[in-house]
Amino acid sequence: MRILSFFTVFVIILFFAPVVQAQVITDYSFSLCPQFGLVYGHVEEIVYPTNTKAELLSLLLWDVKPVFYYGLLMDFSPVKPMERWRFFSGLSMKFGIPGPSGVMEDRDWQSAENTELTNFSSHDNITKELFFLDFSAGVSFPFFNLLIVKTFVTISYMNFRFNGENGYGTYARHLGNDKYAPIDDAPTEISFNGLGTVISYSQEWFYAAPGVSVGIGYKEYFLAEISFMASPLVLCAGLDEHKERKIQFRDRMTGGILLEPGFRFSVAASKWLGISWEISWRYIHGTRGASYQREAFSSEPIGTGIDMLSANEAGSGMSVLNSALLLKVKL
Repeated sequence: MRILSFFTVFVIILFFAPVVQAQVITDYSFSLCPQFGLVYGHVEEIVYPTNTKAELLSLLLWDVKPVFYYGLLMDFSPVKPMERWRFFSGLSMKFGIPGPSGVMEDRDWQSAENTELTNFSSHDNITKELFFLDFSAGVSFPFFNLLIVKTFVTISYMNFRFNGENGYGTYARHLGNDKYAPIDDAPTEISFNGLGTVISYSQEWFYAAPGVSVGIGYKEYFLAEISFMASPLVLCAGLDEHKERKIQFRDRMTGGILLEPGFRFSVAASKWLGISWEISWRYIHGTRGASYQREAFSSEPIGTGIDMLSANEAGSGMSVLNSALLLKVKL
């Protein structure tokens, strides 16, 4: 993945370089912005119940605490944004650095009698892949040579891949007929240490969202902006694999709500060089849809077998804080 990431950035630079050199529209500039930052939060995997008492059947929280990343922002924007209304656009790529990122906690409420917790397990969470691709385009409107308002649309793709390794589990005694003893009343305790990967999970997200930002600045020397996006146009595909049980769940989910407030402060170090710091919070809640299950025989690899529609509906969500430093180089 890392080799592919560097290759992608290299190809894009080669592709856009001649375009920039041939550019004759002096009102605009094209910039390359290397970026380095971190994301901190969690990703949610949800199973909704059909005949149990609790609001959820299962909730798995995958930590992203933190994951560092590197990336590139390609920016096409007006040279003098405070003079008149202008178009702008940007394409941002972020590539996470794989490694430990906290824990994964799995909770189940399987009782048909009450809403008490019946199963709990905790594992070391290893982020195997994290990728963000965001494209934005819009129009900016200056006021009084000091204030600038932007309206824009963002289209985003995200990909996460996690492994839950080692850890332990606590399971309440099953009393029959979907009834369970309290989880602290002589539960079954299981250690997963030494087993390596116990469970893996991946999510692919796609959404489109309108947004608005308001900034205060002076010419092209500095700009402080606050922004906000919201949208119900959210798609998510999830893949959950339980290694020991050889069960695979494929989820197809839509809807919910995306919210993303943000702040950016930019200063010009010279005519060709600028520095920016940004912070934003990406929150998605209520995305849900059908789940399909595959259960392999003991002699077959996981993922084999026929897709069977699960009786339970799947859900997903996320809450991730992003902070980054960007170096803006005008070409």
